[in-house]
Amino acid sequence: MICLGHSGDDKYAGILKLLDVLLSSETEPEEKKKILQDDFHIKMTKTLESEVQTMCNLSKGVEEKGIEIGTLRAIQNLMETLKLTAEQAMAALKVPDSEQEKYAGMLKK
Repeated sequence: MICLGHSGDDKYAGILKLLDVLLSSETEPEEKKKILQDDFHIKMTKTLESEVQTMCNLSKGVEEKGIEIGTLRAIQNLMETLKLTAEQAMAALKVPDSEQEKYAGMLKK
C-alpha cells in the first residue's frame, strides 16, 4: 500500500503526484491530460491519450465493482440476520429497480 498524500502536503510532488493523478477515480480524463501536460511536461500523443482514457475507465470499473460487491454483501447480511427475502433486503437498501435483477442473479450463484 502506498500513501500518495494530498495536494496540500509538502511531499505531494514528483512521482507521488503523478501516480495520484493517473490513479485517481475522481479526476476526469481531460483534467488528467491537462495536469500531465502542464505539471509534468508530458506531450499528449494519441497513444498516451488512449492510455489515460483506459486508466480512467479501469479506476471507475474497480470502484463500481467494489460498490457492487458491498451492495451484494449488504443484501446477503440483511437476508441472513433479519430473515428478509432478497426483494425486501433490496428495498431496504433502496437498490434501484433497474439493478435488482442483476443482484438477484448474483445471489443465485
